[in-house]
Amino acid sequence: MKPYSINALISGSVSTVISLAVLFVFGGLSFKTAGQRVISQSVYAQIRSAGTIRAGYAVGAPLFMIDPNSKQKSGIFYEILNAAAAKLGLKVDWTEEVGYGEMIQGLNAHRYDIVGSGVWINGARGKDADFTIPAYYDAVLAYVREGDARFDKDLSILNSPGYTISIMDGELGATIAKTDFPRARTEELPQNADFTQLILNVVNGRADLVFLALAPARQYQAANPRKIRAVNPNRPVRVFPVAIILPKGEYEIKHALDYALTEMLTNGEIDSILKRHEKIPGSFFRSAPPYQMTGFTQ
Repeated sequence: MKPYSINALISGSVSTVISLAVLFVFGGLSFKTAGQRVISQSVYAQIRSAGTIRAGYAVGAPLFMIDPNSKQKSGIFYEILNAAAAKLGLKVDWTEEVGYGEMIQGLNAHRYDIVGSGVWINGARGKDADFTIPAYYDAVLAYVREGDARFDKDLSILNSPGYTISIMDGELGATIAKTDFPRARTEELPQNADFTQLILNVVNGRADLVFLALAPARQYQAANPRKIRAVNPNRPVRVFPVAIILPKGEYEIKHALDYALTEMLTNGEIDSILKRHEKIPGSFFRSAPPYQMTGFTQ
């Protein structure tokens, strides 16, 4: 048997590498595991081929809701994403319910293409995921039991082990607590807990304060008068842009959804959706138009 020369071995190895590269770039070489869509260079290419966006979702009013009896889905981002997908000639398959603390892991594991139920944009999430442009903005305020005025003059006194903050694992109220008030104690709920339990911890005296978005807090107050009140209602603790969460670096799907959302922002569709879910006017902060109107004649 004739032995191979070193040059021949090197040449063969280089040829193999080049062949694999060609398969990746031009042939769409891809891999998948059980229950997952084929992983290729572009999530958007897979979406276009299937005609469907696979969307994970976190349940929480008013962003995304499921009727316990009919199982019908609804909510702000249920409507927004379905409308945006339709503009792209696509449908949405709401495939999997996920918790806030695990949604990015599922995204990176390719269990779904996007998280369509809407999240607050922040740097911690931005390390491992991307976002669409914001659909609107959420103000976050501090809420206490009705009649509690301890924090009215200075919220910073909350940063003490003598006070307890009601939080939920993976939810950004927990991030605010740990970032701004690290010395305070926390009463922590699991990701799948009922959202109203965050408030009930304060109402029932298990915690002194909770951080809530303006819209759900106002809805709770309307249904349960004189239970909680906002600390300094004209000074939000945070204002978060609310957007759809995307895989890191998948700019094709980001651009496509951004174009659809831009159309919906400028033609009034998103404002109409917000009005349908805005039980109390002014609960959602709208995106300012990126243009200035000048004088014109009729």
